[in-house]
Amino acid sequence: MEHVDVLVIGAGFAGASTAWWLKRAGVPKVLILETENVPGPHASGKNAGIARQATEDSQTTLLAARSVSFMRNPPRGFSEYPLLSTGGGFITSRLADDPLLGLFHKNAMAAGVYTYRADRLEVLERLPALQDAPFRSALACPLDGFVDIHGLLAAFLKDTPVLTEASVTGFQVSPKRVRAVETSRGTFSADWIVNASGAWAHLLAELAGAQPITLTPRRRHLLHSGPVSWADPAGPYAWSVDPEVYFRPESGGFLMSPCDASIVPPGTPQPDPEAPLLLAQRLTEAFPRMASLRVARIWAELRTFSPDQGFVVGRDPKLQNLLWVAGLGGHGMTTSAAIGELASALITGAEPFMDPEPFSPKRFA
Repeated sequence: MEHVDVLVIGAGFAGASTAWWLKRAGVPKVLILETENVPGPHASGKNAGIARQATEDSQTTLLAARSVSFMRNPPRGFSEYPLLSTGGGFITSRLADDPLLGLFHKNAMAAGVYTYRADRLEVLERLPALQDAPFRSALACPLDGFVDIHGLLAAFLKDTPVLTEASVTGFQVSPKRVRAVETSRGTFSADWIVNASGAWAHLLAELAGAQPITLTPRRRHLLHSGPVSWADPAGPYAWSVDPEVYFRPESGGFLMSPCDASIVPPGTPQPDPEAPLLLAQRLTEAFPRMASLRVARIWAELRTFSPDQGFVVGRDPKLQNLLWVAGLGGHGMTTSAAIGELASALITGAEPFMDPEPFSPKRFA
C-alpha cells in the first residue's frame, strides 16, 4: 500500500488547483486519482472558457476576481503562454433598470472588479451583431475575458503526478477518519483525502460514509457556428439575462449556449437534438441576428449544484481527514485558482484569505 500526504480524487480544475497550491505550500507527496484516461474530460474540458466575474453571489464574485487576477498575472514559471485574453463582455437586459444588473455591478465593484453601465451606442460599437437586439440596459465588464482552459488545467497539473484510469472502489474507514482508498489501480493511504470528483462527489462521499449531501448535476449545451466572416476574434462576449443566452467569439465563429439546466445523472451527457431549437428561440428573443447562424457542432457539459446552490468546500463533519471541493455550479474554471488556494489552506493550516465557513459541508448536517 502506497502512502501519500494528500490524495486528491479528481483531476479537474477543483482537484488540480488544490494539488498545485498544496505543492506550493511545501506538501511533499500529493497524488491525484482520475477515473478517466485523461484529466479534465468532463466540465473542466468542455466549458465555454468565459471568465465572467460579476455574479449575483458576492462570495462567488470575490473568488472569481481573485482567480482571474491570478490568471492575468500568474506566478513565474506557471505557464509559458498567456492564459487569459481580456476581450471583455456585456451583460444585457430588456429592462431599462434591471435590479439584477445592479446586483452584478455591486458585487463586482465590492470585489475590486471594475464594471459600469454602458449605453446602447457603446455596446453596438463593440458588438454590431446586436443592432436589432431589444436590450434596454447593459453592464460592461471590461476586465472579463476568455481562458485557455486546457492550458490552465495543464499548468495546475504539471508538478503533481496523476494516476489515470483509477476508479475508486471503496474506502477503509476507522472512526472519524479515512485510513485508505481502494481503487482499480491499487490501494492508497493518506493523511488527507480531497473529494474533488465533480458530479460524482456525493456518490463518493456516500461510499465513504461521509456527510450525505445531495449534489445535482445539470446539463448545459454549447453549440459552435463554424466559421463566420464577420466574427471579430478579439470581440467581447454578450450575455442576456432575459432570456438567458450567451455567445462569444471562438475559432473564427461563435460559441453559443441557451443556458439550459436540465437534471441528468453523473456521466458524459449526450446532447439533446432539440438544443439547437432552444438556442434559436432564445437568440431570436435576445440577439435576433445570431439566430440565423447555423450550428456546426454541439456538445454538452455538466454543472453540479449543492442543495442551496453554494459551493461545498471544507472538512467533512463525519470524517475528519476528508475535504470536500465540490458543488461549484458552473463556476469551477473561473474560480479555480482561489478555490484551490482556500482548500489548501484548510489542509495545511495556513491563514485563509477569506472566511471559509459559508462553504462548509457541515451546513448540511
